[in-house]
Amino acid sequence: MLARLFVLLPFQIAVQEGEQFPVFEYEDSGYKIRFYPPVKSEKAPLGTDVEKLKIDGVSAFQADALRIDFCREDFDRRIETLSDPPQPIIVRAINLFLVRLRHVARAAQVRPSNFQLGTYRVQYLNDDATELEKKEGLVRGRGVIHFSVSWIALTKNVWNDIFSLPPDYEPPPWETLLFDASAELPSIGPAVVLAATALEVFISKILDQLAVLKNTPPDFWKWVSQRGGYRLREPTVEEQYDILLKFFTGHSLKEETKLWESFVNLKDARNSFVHEGVSTVGKVPVNAEVAQKLIGSVPEVIAKIREWLPKELHWPEFKHVVKVEVVKKLL
Repeated sequence: MLARLFVLLPFQIAVQEGEQFPVFEYEDSGYKIRFYPPVKSEKAPLGTDVEKLKIDGVSAFQADALRIDFCREDFDRRIETLSDPPQPIIVRAINLFLVRLRHVARAAQVRPSNFQLGTYRVQYLNDDATELEKKEGLVRGRGVIHFSVSWIALTKNVWNDIFSLPPDYEPPPWETLLFDASAELPSIGPAVVLAATALEVFISKILDQLAVLKNTPPDFWKWVSQRGGYRLREPTVEEQYDILLKFFTGHSLKEETKLWESFVNLKDARNSFVHEGVSTVGKVPVNAEVAQKLIGSVPEVIAKIREWLPKELHWPEFKHVVKVEVVKKLL
């Protein structure tokens, strides 16, 4: 029996018309898995259609769906079964192709699949690819349509706050980095690096401002904060959030146990990705959910420290509570 998987890709692949691609096969946990060349879905995303496409002078088409066949004597097709093949096997198969495609084709836009948040369809077929007969309690296919939409609610208050800022206003650099970190998800490594960098930039800027406000001698502060070399090294980020912050404000981030733990875990996830290529906390790989929580803790750290700062060092903050209701017809 076959379980034929079609996965919608978030990018286009140009494929020569009429080219004959060999079918590659391997085994995983008792499933024979066959890879076929990508195909074009029934409805291409808006704006992706082109009038003419060629590869090396040969007409080509835009493929946006990956086809993989899973072969086994039988599959669990009961309605209550979540998935057969199991999702981990499906994810491994998809990423086996995507990781190699990215490397071989030098395609930076290709990223590992987040299958649970993707659009896919599994069709169960006979060995000769003909349709199965209908049977009570058994499915002949499974699928998920995933889409995401977002709206920025522009109210009168938001509009007025936008133009309450001076023409030369520049947002705090750590806030820009934090927005970029959130936008990188579900790419875990780059996201945690940007989030950790946001915290480093934040504390560095804040301590410099506090040093000026507290009339710290410039030469002394430069010696404290900008030393080089192995023995006279600069303060670590941990020392900045602990000792130096307490010196200027009377508070250390260590006072906030959960925030300090999140700060340390984010730093570890960042360092492990930079040095080993994989984000880990306590030697456990960071998944998308954990990464989201780590990045979400950054605004909490910044907000807590803002409470400890003199008002003259406060930057503009805007909070709007808006209720947006949306109705969308799926079928």
